[in-house]
Amino acid sequence: MPRKATIGPAVYERVNELVGEGRSRTEAFAQIAQERSSRPGTIAANYYRTARAQGTSGTGSRRSTRARRASAAGPRATSAATRKSARVQDGDIGRLANQISDLVQQLVRQVQERDQRIRELLG
Repeated sequence: MPRKATIGPAVYERVNELVGEGRSRTEAFAQIAQERSSRPGTIAANYYRTARAQGTSGTGSRRSTRARRASAAGPRATSAATRKSARVQDGDIGRLANQISDLVQQLVRQVQERDQRIRELLG
C-alpha cells in the first residue's frame, strides 16, 4: 500500500508561513533546505509540485496575453521559431569554433618559436 506523501505538504506549509512573515520564496527555500539538510532546489520542487496538486501554483500569471496567444498558435509557429533560434545558435557555435581554432594555432606557433629559441640557446 503506498505511503501518504507528507514532505511536500509540510514544505508547502512552511514556505507559505515564511513568505507570510515577509521573506521571499527563494529565501524560504534556502532556510527550509538548511533546516532539513537538503538543497533549495529540492525544496522548491516539493513546494511547486504540491502547489500544482492543490491547483494553486502561487506564482501568479507571469506570461502576458500576447505570450499565451503566441504559444497557443500551434506547432507550426513553434517549429519555425525553433528553427530560427537553432540557426542563430549554430552560427554562434561556428564562430566560436573558428575563434578557438585560431587561438589554438596561434598558441602552437608560439610554443614552436619558444622551442626553437631554447634549442638555439642550448645549441
